[in-house]
Amino acid sequence: MRLDGETVGDIAKVLGVAKSTISSWVRDIQLTDLQVERIKQTKTKYGAQNKGSQVNRAKYLAVREAYQEEGRLAAMQMRPLHMAGCMLYWAEGAKARNGVYFVNADPHMLQLFMRFLREEMHVVDDEITIKIHCHFSDRETQQQLEQYWLKVLELPPSAVRKTQYKIGSEYRKNTLVNGVCGIRVHRSRILQHIYGAIQQYGGFENRDWLF
Repeated sequence: MRLDGETVGDIAKVLGVAKSTISSWVRDIQLTDLQVERIKQTKTKYGAQNKGSQVNRAKYLAVREAYQEEGRLAAMQMRPLHMAGCMLYWAEGAKARNGVYFVNADPHMLQLFMRFLREEMHVVDDEITIKIHCHFSDRETQQQLEQYWLKVLELPPSAVRKTQYKIGSEYRKNTLVNGVCGIRVHRSRILQHIYGAIQQYGGFENRDWLF
């Protein structure tokens, strides 16, 4: 592979061996001027790609930071619904990076979070999807649960994603008769706004939420 002009790094990846080991193996192999030039071009190409990736990462990091700053400014106004929605997400929301996902079985809690999304974050219904997790495998019961949550959350049928059946104990069947509903919004801006607001309300910094 070295005689074919492959770089030490590429050989190491193919063979699953450390670069230092490959270097010791190939140190006595003499390359032609053409092979040396090929390796230089390869390194230049990879270097440009890596530089571009670093620029993009820095760009999107700056965007997420700006979204968090929006959240901090909104938190300074101390609006009750805004505070409630952000605190609910801190407790029950998925800690992702590019979208909101809030799951619970309490219909009143989910209604409150929906109010937060609509009134504070100005999310429209077309941007919201829901997924239901239940202990019922028959499709008729699942459809009844879908209709229940659509009514509770005042959403159109198009918001429903495939209901998930989950095997559970008899105890949980009796407790979660309406299953668990997850609300999803695929917008990084909303999520990072919430993260920024949580930090402002809580008086702390968490850089991990940016990455």
